[in-house]
Amino acid sequence: MMSRAISMIAAVVIWTSLLISQSVMAESVTAKTYKKLTEAQELFGESQLDQAIITLSELLSEVEEDSLDEALTLQMLGYAEMGSENFDKAITYLRRSLATEKLPENVKYNVGYMVAQLHAARGEFDEALSFAAEWFVTIEEPSAAQHMFMANIYAQLKKFKESIPYAETAVKISDKPRESWYQLLTAAYFELDDFEGATRVLSRMIVLWPDKSAYWEQLASVYVIREDEKHALATLKLAWASGVLTKETSIRSMVQLSVARGIPEHAARILVKAIDEKLLPPESTYVELLANAWVNAREDEKAVDAFNHLATLTESGQPLIRVADIYVKNAQWSPAENALKRALDLGELESMGKAWLMLGIALSEQQKFEEGFAALKRARAFDDSRKQATRWLRYAEGMRKQYEWQKSFRG
Repeated sequence: MMSRAISMIAAVVIWTSLLISQSVMAESVTAKTYKKLTEAQELFGESQLDQAIITLSELLSEVEEDSLDEALTLQMLGYAEMGSENFDKAITYLRRSLATEKLPENVKYNVGYMVAQLHAARGEFDEALSFAAEWFVTIEEPSAAQHMFMANIYAQLKKFKESIPYAETAVKISDKPRESWYQLLTAAYFELDDFEGATRVLSRMIVLWPDKSAYWEQLASVYVIREDEKHALATLKLAWASGVLTKETSIRSMVQLSVARGIPEHAARILVKAIDEKLLPPESTYVELLANAWVNAREDEKAVDAFNHLATLTESGQPLIRVADIYVKNAQWSPAENALKRALDLGELESMGKAWLMLGIALSEQQKFEEGFAALKRARAFDDSRKQATRWLRYAEGMRKQYEWQKSFRG
């Protein structure tokens, strides 16, 4: 903090030297005042701020009130106290300097800007704005940094609508806009729920800072808020392809968006790569997501492998019910039977009735009627499977009679 203040003082000293020389000629600063101010400047240059303050304080007690001598003395005292980080005193002296109304116009508004900066540094943003607003309108061609000073004050006062034009102008006229300027601008648009504006700014930020994953993620989030899943997914995919997307939640969002957009195979391959590269933990949440992605992609064999892995991780039979569903769908009755028996052994099922029903069907389809009847009767004991089990018992009995007739006919 001190070094920054000293650097500021050094720049001001040079400027003030020229000012005093001009003032002596134009408005008759007294010789005594000129000499003391020059001594104070020399002490500034030697970083002897305490001695400079003593010299200027003595001078202040001697100069005529409401004179240019007093105005310049107060101004330099303010800078000296600022250099010593006595900001309360600095503000007091600089405001007193302004109150004399003796400072030249260009000097007055530079001092006003300094007072505004000091108030802002102390968190007194209303006071800062009262000075800065008056100062800003006097500048013919404000710099990008000056625009951002105004933007920051308005943002601190939560006047985001007023802040945005200053920040937009700053990034427009600057050859090298600072990252923090864009961050403030994005935050202001978010505060106003102006997601179109946030999209526009974030789109520029990923070009300027393509290695910052947070900006890609924020842009994708804005697209989701705007219900533009297409561009949200495209943003995440580009970040993924560029190697900057590593946040777990963002990878998961990309996977979910891929499924929602009808490209589950892409989602599954992302998951496999992310788990292999340890960007995602190989835990049940992601293995289940992978299994479902393979199901949606109609990659049955890969889905079966994933559900089997999930059953091992969770020590639950429910993933094996999903395995059985795949086998039943393809009329692969023997693998379905095996999966269902393992599921029942492990337990932790959402519906025991459904498991017994499916097992009864798989057994009956293999002409294992006695076992099948036993399984279907057990399914009939559960409310959620009673009706289907009853129907299947009748159907399986018919299947058995037909099977026995065909068997006796062939015999």
